[in-house]
Amino acid sequence: MDLLDRYLAAVGRELPEAQRADVVAELRDDLLSMIEAEEDRLGRPQTRAELEAMLVAFGHPLRVAGRYRKVQHLIGPDIFPFWWAWLRAALIIVATVYVVLAAVQAFSRGDFRHFLQGIDVSLVEVLVFTFGAVTLAAAAVERWGGKAKVLTQWKPSELPPVRGKPPSQFERVLELAMSLVFLGWWAGVVHFRNWMPNDVRLEMAQVWAAWFWPILVYAVFECFCRFVALVRPGRVRSILVLNIVRRLTAAGILGAVVQAGHFVNVVGAPEAVQATVDRGMVIGFSLGVLGCVLGAAKDAWRLWRVQRDDALLGQPA
Repeated sequence: MDLLDRYLAAVGRELPEAQRADVVAELRDDLLSMIEAEEDRLGRPQTRAELEAMLVAFGHPLRVAGRYRKVQHLIGPDIFPFWWAWLRAALIIVATVYVVLAAVQAFSRGDFRHFLQGIDVSLVEVLVFTFGAVTLAAAAVERWGGKAKVLTQWKPSELPPVRGKPPSQFERVLELAMSLVFLGWWAGVVHFRNWMPNDVRLEMAQVWAAWFWPILVYAVFECFCRFVALVRPGRVRSILVLNIVRRLTAAGILGAVVQAGHFVNVVGAPEAVQATVDRGMVIGFSLGVLGCVLGAAKDAWRLWRVQRDDALLGQPA
C-alpha cells in the first residue's frame, strides 16, 4: 500500500488543513473499496503496476484535491466574457498610446522630444503587464466579490443603438490621443519640427493670441468629451449632447477666427505665397465651420431618434 499512502499524502498536501483529514479518510475508503473490488474480480492481489494504473485513472492528486476546493477556477465562465472585453480594451489603449507617442516623437522637437526618448519601456513588457493586471482584476472579482455587481448593474437603455455602426474602441482611443496631443501643442508642451524648405518657417498670427484661452478651454472640453465616449460608450444621449455642444463651440470659434483673414506668417517666403496660404486657410476654416454645423445637426437628428425610440418603447404594446 506504499503507492496508496503516497498518493493520499500528495492529495492531502493540496487540501486546506481544516478538511484535510476528513477528505483523505474518505478517499482512502473509496480507493480501498475499489482495490478490493478489483482484486475480487481478478481472484488475486493487485500487482504494483495494476495499482498504479488504477490511481492514474482515478486522477492526478492536484485534480482530485481541486474537486474539494471552493474555488474551481481562476476566472469562471460568467466573468470570462468581461475579462476578454476588458483585455481587448486595455491592449487597444496601450497600442494606440504607443503609436501616438511614436508619431509625436518623430515630429516633435525640444524638451518634449527628449522626454519621450527617455521613456525606455518595451511595448512587450507593457503588454505583458497589462495582461497580468487585467487578469488579476478579473480573478479578484471572481474570488473576492463584485461578481454580482458586474453581472447585474447594467442598463439595457445604455446599450448602443441598433442603427448605425458605433465607433470602435481603437477609433475612440485614437480620437482621445489626438485631442490630447493638440491640447499639449496648444498649451506649449509639445513642439513640432519645422518641415518647411529653404529656411522658410511658419509663425502664428496675432489672432491666435487673442483666442488662446477660449481655444484652450475648448481643447480641454474636447478631451473630456472623448474620454466620456471611451469609458461610457453606452451613454448615447450624453455623448450626443456633448458632441453637439462641442461641434457648435468649434464652429463659433472658427467662425470668429476666420474673420481675421490672416492666420500664419510665412517667414522667408514671397508675399504671393503668404496670400495663397491665407486664402487656402480661409477656405479650409470655412469648410470646417460648415462641417461642424452639419455634424451638430446630424448628432441632433440622432439624439431625436434615440429619444423617439425610447418613447415608443415606453408605450404599452
